[in-house]
Amino acid sequence: MNCAECQTPLQSTDFKGIVIYECSKCQGRWFARDELKKAKDHTDEDLSWIDFDPFSDEADKYTVQSEHKECPKCLVPMASLTYEKSRVIIDRCMNCHGIWLHRDEFPKIIKYLGKLITNESSAELARESLKQFLKITKGEKGISSEIKDFLTILKLLRRRISVEHPDMIKTVDKIYEYLPFL
Repeated sequence: MNCAECQTPLQSTDFKGIVIYECSKCQGRWFARDELKKAKDHTDEDLSWIDFDPFSDEADKYTVQSEHKECPKCLVPMASLTYEKSRVIIDRCMNCHGIWLHRDEFPKIIKYLGKLITNESSAELARESLKQFLKITKGEKGISSEIKDFLTILKLLRRRISVEHPDMIKTVDKIYEYLPFL
């Protein structure tokens, strides 16, 4: 496979515990299907519950004018889109579901997601914890993964409540006391 930017042959490399392909010249990165999510999850476990799927119908609203790059794997034109509301433009192959990132885009995505979590209010995190709890029953990603996401949200909610409402932390502690799997 060759780089989508400069056509230099890509080298396989370990990135955040995932084998991806990287350009030795421009440091662009090729993530095969679902590898971008795995790299994000390995970077910060608090981000694992955030599931932006660049191939969902929801993601289509973030489509921007294509940068006319070819997929390193399939050699078909890729579509460009903004990674959620981050202003980071990524390229996706609709054929093999791979993602191309310029060298500085992954850290920008992680920074954006970190700010997203930091700016969530306790009310927003409480709503998200309910959504995550309901996902456990559906098991879309697998029951253990859904439980892990739910527990991550509860941890973040506890932190946020301790900042916004220090007196309510006792209530959250009671919830932990009565849930044996926490």
